[in-house]
Amino acid sequence: MTQPAEVNSASLFQIFAHADDDLYFVNPDLYRLLAAGHRVTSVYLTAGEADGRNVDTRDPLREQAPIDFAGYMEARQNGLLAAYATMVLGKREAVWAREPVELVPGVAAERCYLSEAPHVQLFFLGLRMADAAHGFPADQPTARLTSLWDGRAAQQPTLLAAESALHQTQALGREDVVAALTQLLSYAQPTLVWSMDPDPLHESYDEARGITSSDHADHTATAQFAREALGRHLRAGGRPPLIEHFTGYGNKHWPNNLSERSHALKKSLVDVYGGADGHVCAHRYCGDLQLGDGADIRRYGWSTRSRYPHGTQWLHRQMDGRLAAYAVLGDQAAVWTETEAGAGRFDGPLLLPGGDLLPCLAVAPDRTGGVHLVGLRRVQGAEGRVDVDVVRMWRQGRTGSVLPWESAGNPDEATRDWRRCREVGVPAAVVDPAGHLHVFVRNFSVGVSMRRETPEGLAAWETLGGRWMQDSLATVLRSTGRIDMYATNRTGGVRWRQETVYGPFKLEDQLVTGVPESWRPASGLTPVQIGRNRMALFYREEDSGAVMRHQQRPNGTWEQHVERLSADGGTGAVAAARLVAADHDLLVVARRDEQSRPAVTVLPADGRVPVRPDWERHEIQMVGAPAIAADAHGRAVVAALGADGRLHWARQEESRPGVGFGPWRAC
Repeated sequence: MTQPAEVNSASLFQIFAHADDDLYFVNPDLYRLLAAGHRVTSVYLTAGEADGRNVDTRDPLREQAPIDFAGYMEARQNGLLAAYATMVLGKREAVWAREPVELVPGVAAERCYLSEAPHVQLFFLGLRMADAAHGFPADQPTARLTSLWDGRAAQQPTLLAAESALHQTQALGREDVVAALTQLLSYAQPTLVWSMDPDPLHESYDEARGITSSDHADHTATAQFAREALGRHLRAGGRPPLIEHFTGYGNKHWPNNLSERSHALKKSLVDVYGGADGHVCAHRYCGDLQLGDGADIRRYGWSTRSRYPHGTQWLHRQMDGRLAAYAVLGDQAAVWTETEAGAGRFDGPLLLPGGDLLPCLAVAPDRTGGVHLVGLRRVQGAEGRVDVDVVRMWRQGRTGSVLPWESAGNPDEATRDWRRCREVGVPAAVVDPAGHLHVFVRNFSVGVSMRRETPEGLAAWETLGGRWMQDSLATVLRSTGRIDMYATNRTGGVRWRQETVYGPFKLEDQLVTGVPESWRPASGLTPVQIGRNRMALFYREEDSGAVMRHQQRPNGTWEQHVERLSADGGTGAVAAARLVAADHDLLVVARRDEQSRPAVTVLPADGRVPVRPDWERHEIQMVGAPAIAADAHGRAVVAALGADGRLHWARQEESRPGVGFGPWRAC
């Protein structure tokens, strides 16, 4: 395959099961990247032929419609091409080139690319739903994507769309699919990789019947294929990209995190795909008519949520005064370090030893100037087994030397059930005044577990309780030496706090729900200490994505109102930091805005908020959540990770009130 000319420095590579997964689960993020002109390579593994009837599922006469698997596959692909043409060029009828390509010997796919925008390419492999319900003989062994992945099926047949450029069907094995994806990764050389959740939360659990997943089995298997191919790509010397896995059907369990405007954009593009946008189509295979105009009734499309949400504490100042930023690139921890204390320039990234990490990392500075890095390590075993454990690494602050990754186990390891263990949540970490690391994670029961160091080593996992917790924990070490851990659940915010230094943790439930204006947070809570006995919490409002601030009074009770700090939405955690000097006491707040750009504002710490705070924005497409730290001169530095896989940052021009940020730079 000849590689298309580079259009921009960012290259997105995404792997999905079905022809509408990206429209439902990653938009509007995908739309932003396409609108910005970035290179996008999308791969769809299955034919998605369902029952072969391209008729609205609510039509009482649909069972009388003829079955046409190839036609329905063609219709879904055409609907997707129309949606992409709308996102890229603003015209659904833009011309696509369709051609067969051999990815590796014996494995062909259909490639589609826009004639006016050849940097946008879609690849279809067409793996069938091979079972009796989809036209196969009853005595033929079932072959679905899950059974192909875990080895229960040796091969899976493909289907040709009605007007496919391919000439013959294939029978593909697991190795064929992984090799093809690895070749496409080498072709695309991505800076950013997207797929679905490899370890989705359970919908229900019963000792006898086992686990019922919250997501479609094809989504989960596709994510596993994606991770295997990515591992091979990295071992072959490919550039390690940023990775993001998106929540699928499980979105319906949590507060909606898209604003009405963003959701309307997403729905309009799904309507183009489904032929429900009012367009009069003369084509025989126009779009996915099974959806009809019912895309909005699928509540899982009301959010766009990362399975491994980024925290905001990944930028910190080392003992030598230099700032260091941490992230996961590929499957390794990476660090960018300021060239000199207060220089405002970074070098990197430096990849730290050890792999198999999932794309999340907690950074906990200690009293020696070093940092504890805490992540999740995911290792694939035989017969579909997956082992996921919490791991930690210590990095010396002055020399940068590291100790090897060490396993801290898994909060559900006592069950000896790897299926339960794989649902472990994103770690949050903090070090107490004695230098002991505390790690908090969501467990299989959708509550919170903690493991902490003692003078004798790591203590056993403790179950702290909580119900239906969102995977967005945040910690803070208060000036009194006590630790607070904040979290959100389905209905509000909660806090675990120590009443004494080194003491047990007490749960305070319904921390925010009682405030009528706040409703249900659609993100985690970012805590900032603003007084000896006062905290301010920053979070996203449900259904708007707006940034909200909720804070304590001097007596420790919580205010009965919240401040709205932004007029537009966005997703991801909100970063906030307090800057105190002789002449000022400020809060710097940063977020990912509704256009996926970094946005920053500076507020007085006393709670007096302007009617509409001014937000400085920068025209880069960022991923995850931003971070804030003060440099060696007391100036705030805001950092963000770009879709180009690079670190981007901006610094206050002077450390005083009313002074904005200088130009954004990248490394």
